[in-house]
Amino acid sequence: MFDREQVAALIRRGEILAAYDIAHAALEAGEDAREIAYTAVLCLARAGAVDFARAEYVRLGLADAEDHADAVALGARLLKDVALAARGPRRIAFAKASLRRYEALSRRFGGLYGTVNAATLALVAGDRAGAAARASAVLATPPMPGLEGEGAYYDAASRAEAWFLTGDQDAARETLAAAMASAPSAYAAHASTLRQLEMLCRETGVDPDWLAPFRPPLCAHFTGHITSLPEDALRQRIDRVLREQRVGFAYGGLAAGADILFAEALLDAGGELHVVLPVSLASFVEVSVAPFGEDWVPRFERCLARATSIRYASQDPYRGDEQVFAYSSQFAMGCAVLRAETLSTEAIQLAVWDGYVAPGPAGVSADMAYWRGSERRLAVIEVQRPPPCPSRWAAPSARDERRAMKAMLFADVQGFGALRDDQIPAFIEGVMGRMAETVEGLAEPPCHIETWGDGLFLVFDRPIDAALAALALLEAHRTLDLKALGLPRGLGLRIGGHYGPVHLRTNPLTKAPAVIGAHVVVAARIEPDVAPGSAYVSEALAGALATFHGDRVRCGYVGRTQGRKGFPATPIFSLSRAL
Repeated sequence: MFDREQVAALIRRGEILAAYDIAHAALEAGEDAREIAYTAVLCLARAGAVDFARAEYVRLGLADAEDHADAVALGARLLKDVALAARGPRRIAFAKASLRRYEALSRRFGGLYGTVNAATLALVAGDRAGAAARASAVLATPPMPGLEGEGAYYDAASRAEAWFLTGDQDAARETLAAAMASAPSAYAAHASTLRQLEMLCRETGVDPDWLAPFRPPLCAHFTGHITSLPEDALRQRIDRVLREQRVGFAYGGLAAGADILFAEALLDAGGELHVVLPVSLASFVEVSVAPFGEDWVPRFERCLARATSIRYASQDPYRGDEQVFAYSSQFAMGCAVLRAETLSTEAIQLAVWDGYVAPGPAGVSADMAYWRGSERRLAVIEVQRPPPCPSRWAAPSARDERRAMKAMLFADVQGFGALRDDQIPAFIEGVMGRMAETVEGLAEPPCHIETWGDGLFLVFDRPIDAALAALALLEAHRTLDLKALGLPRGLGLRIGGHYGPVHLRTNPLTKAPAVIGAHVVVAARIEPDVAPGSAYVSEALAGALATFHGDRVRCGYVGRTQGRKGFPATPIFSLSRAL
C-alpha cells in the first residue's frame, strides 16, 4: 500500500531511492494512481536518471495528463534538465520545449512557478527580451494571501529571480534577503534558489559574488594533534576561529586532544557535528582516546552521543596500518565538500598544527597537504610543542605494500538475464563490443579489468579516471540502436563506483592479478541499486571527486543502498558531467 506521508518524508530528507522503491513497488503491485506514477518519475529525475525518467514519464501516461498540474510541471522540468545539460542547438531546442510546457502550466493552473521558469528558459534559449517580459509578469502578480514559512519563501524567491531577469540586481538582492528572513533555517530551499541564481549568473555573465551574503554557514573539516597543550587557551582560539569563519557544520575524527576540543566547541556553538572514524568504535577508543588520559573517554562519548551522524571508513579493528587513518581523513574531507555543495556554501579546513611534517601518510600535515591540493581555504591554529615522538606505526612491510588506494567500477546491463539464447551473439558483439571500444579509447585506461557475462569490473589509480570512464560508457551505451541489433530497447547500463584501499594479489587458481578486499565488496553492493542508464558512486568516491574535480563532474545525493546480507545501507550519489 502506497503511503504518501512516508514517501513525502523520505523525499524531504533526500532519501530519493527509498522513496522511488516504494512508488515502484506500488506500481508493480498494480496500484494504478497518477500520484504514484508521478512520484516514481520525480524520484528518478532527482536521482539523475533523466533519460530513464523521460521514458517512464511517457510509459506511465503522465505525458497525457494535461489536467494534472504536478505531471505537467514534471514534464517541463525533465525537458529543462536536458536543456541545461546540453550545448548548442540541442540546448536551445529543449529550452524552448520546456518553456512551452511551463507556459501551459501557468495558463492552466496559474501561480508564479510556471511563469518564472518560463522566463528562465527563455533566457537559456537566447531570448533575453522574452525572459524580461515574462519576469515582469511575475512581478505584476500580487502575492497570495496567508503564505507562511517555505510557502512565503518560495513566493519571494521567485520574485527575486524575476527581478534578476529584468536586470534589477538591487531589487533581486533586497527580495532575496526578505525571502530568506521568512524561513531562515530552510537551508535546502535556500540552496535550490542559490543554484538557480548561479545558473542565471552564468547565462548573463554577472559575477555571482553578490550571492555570498546569502550562503548558509560554512562546512569544515577539522584535524589536530593529540596534544597536552593548556586546554583553556586552545579552546578560546578554536571558539574564535569557528565564529570568525562562520562554521555551522563540521566533519572529522574524534581523537583525544584537538579533535575533541573542536567537537565540543562546535556543539556548544549550536553547530552540527559529523564524526568519521577510521576503524571500529572499540578499536578507535583503545588506540586514539583511552591511552591519553582517563577524562578523554567520557568526553568522547558525550560528543559521539550529540553527533548528527557517525561514519566508519572501516568497521575492522586497528591492525597497525596507518593508511586507514589517512583514508578516514580524506573521507571526512570529501564529506565536508559534498555537504558544502549540497548547501551551496563553502568548505574550509580547520587545523591545529605544531609545524612538524609527519613522516607517514597520516597526520595533520598530511591532511593539510591533501586539502591544499583542492585550493580551498585553510585556517591553521599554530601551536608550539616539542618535536613529536617517532610514529607509533611501524614501517610498512612487503605485504603492506601490496595494499593501495584504487577507484573501482562495477557495471552490468539490466535485462540481460531475460535475453533469448539467439540474442546473445548480438549482445556480445553490439553491446559488449561497444564497451570494449569505449574502454580502449579512454585517455587513462583501467589498470585492471575483469568481465563475466554482462558484468564488468574496472579498477583505476585515480578517482577522476574512474568517473570519466563511467560517463563515457553510459554515453556510448545511449548511442546504441538496440532495435537494429534485435535487442530489447529496455537494456539499460548500470554502473556503481567506489574508492578505497584494496589488496593487490595473484589469484591462486588462474595465476592472474586480482584486486580484492572489503572495499571491492562496497563497490559491488552499489551497482544493483542503480537506475538504468545511470552511474551511482559511494560517498568516498563522490567526496574525492567533489574535492578535486568539481569543475569536471558532479555528484548529487540520491539516497542509500538497500542493506543486503549483513551489509549496512550506505549513501550513494549520482554521477554526471559538470555543466
